Amino acid sequence: MTNTSWRFINTGHLDAATNMAIDEVISQFSVPRDNKPVLRVYGWEPYAISLGYNQDENDVDLEKCQEDGIDVVRRPTGGRAVFHAEEVTYSFSIPKSFPYFDFDTLSVYNIISEGLVEGLKSIGIPAVLQEKPSENFGEYHHQFPCFSSSARYEVACQGKKLIGSAQRRFENSILQHGSILLGIEHLKIGDYISDSKSIDLNSFTKELYRRTISIAQINPAVKKFDKVVWGIKNGFQRRFQIQFLEGQLTPQEWQEVQKLTGKYKQFRRV
Repeated sequence: MTNTSWRFINTGHLDAATNMAIDEVISQFSVPRDNKPVLRVYGWEPYAISLGYNQDENDVDLEKCQEDGIDVVRRPTGGRAVFHAEEVTYSFSIPKSFPYFDFDTLSVYNIISEGLVEGLKSIGIPAVLQEKPSENFGEYHHQFPCFSSSARYEVACQGKKLIGSAQRRFENSILQHGSILLGIEHLKIGDYISDSKSIDLNSFTKELYRRTISIAQINPAVKKFDKVVWGIKNGFQRRFQIQFLEGQLTPQEWQEVQKLTGKYKQFRRV
């Protein structure tokens, strides 16, 4: 793929509905139209909880989220609830013509993860793509958020998950997005579980802490949004032997985003 140019977009920190609307517009409108992969990075302001595509909204205490100023949104991808706070979120969309489009889900996930690992290594984070055995969470099996779930492969460091990702295949594109932990604010998700009275939140949080790790815990000097963004961009260029054309959303793309934000403020499958 040498001499190939892909799009790179840093949209900064936006609200949850806008973030998810942008991911949909890029993956289902821009990428099929332009026939070109797009890597986007972003953050969340205010902090937010995203629910998986099939997840019951009642898993989360919506009233408490509202009281604390926490956005709640349903992702277009699967998995379970994620608390988006101190993180860099990446979103990578590829068109149907992309060489890997016909690969199985795991293969595509691993290929994308190789770019993430390359990028993290370039900024001094010794991440690896490692295979994980399935584990039983007992009473928490149906309530643990994405970061505690044990996928077959995951981007990890020191044996703990560093990046939680989800993927969805559309007719003309594939979208994969995920959270790269900068700090440990994601541990607060236990505060927003709807039936928290029925579980031991202290044990819940300790278990999540045991299974995850943040960049701040690995190398505090690298805990910077822009530093990690640079690394991820660099890693993808190295892994795929491409050059990015850096820019922003076009006026037409923003118009499409504005049409979709209302949908992402409602709790339904999108």
